[in-house]
Amino acid sequence: MEWLTQLFGWIAEHESVLSGIAAAIVIVGVIAALSSRTLGLFRTGTKETRDEEQQSTERTIQQQIRYCQLDNGHKVAWATAGSGYPLVRSLGWFTDLELEWNSKLAPFWHELASAYQLIRYDGRGMGLSDRDVDEFSPATRLEDLEAVIEASGVEKFALMGLSEGGSTAIKYAYKYPERVSHLIIYGSFLVAPSVADVPQFAAIARLIPKFWGSDSAAFHQMFTATFMPDGNAEENKLFNEIQRTSATPETAFEFLKSFGDIDVRDIAGDIQVPTLVLHRKGDLAIPVRFGQDVAVQLPNARIELLEGGNHLLAALDREDRKHITTLIHDFISA
Repeated sequence: MEWLTQLFGWIAEHESVLSGIAAAIVIVGVIAALSSRTLGLFRTGTKETRDEEQQSTERTIQQQIRYCQLDNGHKVAWATAGSGYPLVRSLGWFTDLELEWNSKLAPFWHELASAYQLIRYDGRGMGLSDRDVDEFSPATRLEDLEAVIEASGVEKFALMGLSEGGSTAIKYAYKYPERVSHLIIYGSFLVAPSVADVPQFAAIARLIPKFWGSDSAAFHQMFTATFMPDGNAEENKLFNEIQRTSATPETAFEFLKSFGDIDVRDIAGDIQVPTLVLHRKGDLAIPVRFGQDVAVQLPNARIELLEGGNHLLAALDREDRKHITTLIHDFISA
């Protein structure tokens, strides 16, 4: 809980500074200035080209949404799409299976589904899963992943953990090493960053209960400036929409607080699964040194540093998307 203690301690000390939305605007300005070097790096494709690519893929690949039940009775929504070797996504941040799959942010998932049996899910409390949930922890995240994998029936598979979902993927690979053939960790960490590492998280935590799901431009700008500094206006709008529809303010706040309990450093050295670590050099949400630490501590890991600052894989243009999907395909096929 060290990260959580630091977070709320920092908020308490700076109560007057963080008391209004004007503070958020100031912080956004700082974040935007830090990320200005990365703006516009991946916007080469035209809107018409992106639309044609997505429509072509959607005509041939459809996702099928199902539900599995947890031991506590809650239902978790999961989806499968495509065929081939199974690739399971351990979620990070907030998701909505339908909106994610059918939006302009979807081409990355569609391309993976064209090569693999892609399995994704909405964690408890978010997206299409049961919403009346008030408990979030590393243990509940692992339970969700375990339930989805068992419901899918896959025996051996590649496991891809995104953002905080990387720690869940590592825990699963530690517990079930015989089932995970390949581990892919994107934009993640072994131990949650502190407020000193990512100071804007303090303001985000402070403002979530009041502004999550609202139309506050300053609040949304803070999120996009942190998580998608390279995103264009359309991508940023969709990112905000996914967050708004994926969870209530109460769930978002509790989910964020639970990040402080994430720490898998004690098992990292025991992970023998071949691992590909992907991390963007300009990531503001999870600085690159955290990804480098993952690559150092996992014995069979190698790292590919990517250009740009977007924390989310979904915000990709055609060439960048092709580069990452090729890295994943070459890694699994080797």
